[in-house]
Amino acid sequence: MSSLERPAHATPPGTVLAAAILLYVGGGLTALAAVVGLARGPLLVSLIYLPLGALYLALGRAVQTGRPWARVAVLVLCGLGIAFALVRLVASGPAEALSGLAWPVVYAILVNTESARAWFRQDRPA
Repeated sequence: MSSLERPAHATPPGTVLAAAILLYVGGGLTALAAVVGLARGPLLVSLIYLPLGALYLALGRAVQTGRPWARVAVLVLCGLGIAFALVRLVASGPAEALSGLAWPVVYAILVNTESARAWFRQDRPA
């Protein structure tokens, strides 16, 4: 086994695990909101939120298992979130923008630590 390989059961660094847990919680809450919305709200909103929740759950699993594309996806979503927060800053003021800016910054920090970058660089057994 080379120095870049690790066993399939290796535990991710704490920052990666924290990002995965946040994605799991966010995905679960989004999916729950979609299910509740089916009974109480507009159907279109639920039809958008349900796959979005599933996407967050799948992304959380991919982050936890160290898929390199998952880190890139999280960073792209963070960039979009920051861009939307800046638009909200202009449109609605700082209070609205800051609430939308916090999560993308947290995710970006969590997946950009040295240990997280190393986790996503590792070779995996086939």
